[in-house]
Amino acid sequence: MKIPSSKIDEILEASDIYEIVNDVVPLKKLGGSFKGLCPFHSEKTPSFNVHPDKGFYHCFGCGDGGNVISFVMKYYNLAFPDAVMFLADRYGVTIEYETNINEQAKDIIALHEELVTDARKFLYSAEGRQALDYMHKRNFGDTLLEKFRIGYFPANVDTSRYVRKYDKSVLLGSGLFKESKYGLRLMFYDRVMIPVRNVTGKTIAFSGRTITGQMPKYINSPETEIFKKRRVLFNLDSAKEHIRKQGFVLIVEGYFDVMRLHEAGYGNCVATMGTALTKEHVEVLKRYTEDIYMLYDGDAAGYNSALKSLEIFMALDSYPSVIFLPADEDPDSYLDKFGKEGFDALLEGKKDLFIFTAETLMRSAKDLNARLRYLDKMKNLLVNVKSPYRKEFYGEKTAAVFQVDEKMLKKDIDLSAANNTLKRVTSKLPKARGVTYIYEREFIASLFKLPDDVALMLTENISPDYFHDKNLSEIFKKVLDVFSRGDNINVLLCEPDVGGELSEAVVNMPETDIYRLAAAGREKILSNSVMENLSKEIQNKPDRNAAELVRKKFELARLAQHKRNSED
Repeated sequence: MKIPSSKIDEILEASDIYEIVNDVVPLKKLGGSFKGLCPFHSEKTPSFNVHPDKGFYHCFGCGDGGNVISFVMKYYNLAFPDAVMFLADRYGVTIEYETNINEQAKDIIALHEELVTDARKFLYSAEGRQALDYMHKRNFGDTLLEKFRIGYFPANVDTSRYVRKYDKSVLLGSGLFKESKYGLRLMFYDRVMIPVRNVTGKTIAFSGRTITGQMPKYINSPETEIFKKRRVLFNLDSAKEHIRKQGFVLIVEGYFDVMRLHEAGYGNCVATMGTALTKEHVEVLKRYTEDIYMLYDGDAAGYNSALKSLEIFMALDSYPSVIFLPADEDPDSYLDKFGKEGFDALLEGKKDLFIFTAETLMRSAKDLNARLRYLDKMKNLLVNVKSPYRKEFYGEKTAAVFQVDEKMLKKDIDLSAANNTLKRVTSKLPKARGVTYIYEREFIASLFKLPDDVALMLTENISPDYFHDKNLSEIFKKVLDVFSRGDNINVLLCEPDVGGELSEAVVNMPETDIYRLAAAGREKILSNSVMENLSKEIQNKPDRNAAELVRKKFELARLAQHKRNSED
């Protein structure tokens, strides 16, 4: 689904780049702009500039720059659509997609909604008595079953009505039906049906829970074009408003855990879809809160799950808390024994995942070599912590846990960080490019400040081949491509190569006479192109004809200079 260009305009207009950046980088006012330490490279002297009036940022240290969307993409490690959604959520912009969802996907969603309704009816029919009794015995009341739209399908469900209504490719594409010698049959039967919804509340999959002890305990829908397990969190559609109000999200392991916690007042609770926590899960949650609590069983499997997730979180500059239930307890049983007050106390005993990992590794080290390996692992994670205050805090804790000299560990971290920065900067250094054609950069930069129709007019008859600077030639190709699609040109600033190349020029461009600057750049590009073509012709012509071309080249140069003098 494509986000309309007009919506991107609206989001750029509604978003406050100062507010977004200041959330993560303390900014100080400096003239008409704001300055702070760059969040994308290590520095002690601020070189990161934010210009709220222009909607851009630029770092004079590492050269990174762009607009508010590109900042959100880079800082939170989000894809473009997710960054746009992040800002739309933040500033209350409703996005209506240009729907290219194919007809089959629409039909699969419609089929799912119909199955939810039918499963609900079966649950409260004579055929569903065993399933309903099972849920009631587990103390799930009808109100809660309605809230989560829990249902049931008996064995040998008549599928003829679905076959008549939906194309066979839709039924098979949903992953819920399979062919047999008797025709299509529903795969999920004699199980409690738990609908799985996307963030907008559409049913995109199901999980079937056994009520008779058959294995496996759960069967999930297979992945389809509308359902990717690594991106979906159970109950997020309902939990997102609770997360905003309560300020944190609680991640648990099971569907029933979510239901029970919701009933107990923890509406800010979600679960993964039978898979380990993924980068995509964390990216989605960071749209709503930075405070993530993970609730695990207090066994080896729970500990291992927590440890494995640390690198995912730190890669996204996120630092969650972890909570472990006592042995042989789950949220259901714990709430039953200790009530909400006891569960609140459990949450208050949360541990920082980084510190928990360091302590766990230290306890498991059997000798000096293992201890030093684990220390090196934690040090490498520390190197990439963006906040200097958090880095210092974790450094102190890590040194204490591994019983090493804090100053020595800090020196090791700083040295590793310096080496990483050197490698990163060296890899980004541009190859020798000869003369810098400032007018080419200013021409392209001005297009981002002008109305789309004016900018489009100025690009007429200019080919990317006219640019001497190869980087700018490639960027101009992208500009033409965006205009040909009728999209918003500012989208390009979200691309690292474009934002890094142009952000300084865009930020420093005067607010007056932008059109004059653009027109002058256009004329220079065109006249240089004509001159170069004449030079090539002169080289390939006989002497007699070449003399005439030289006179023509001289006259064009004289006229161009006269025009520039009159404009000045």
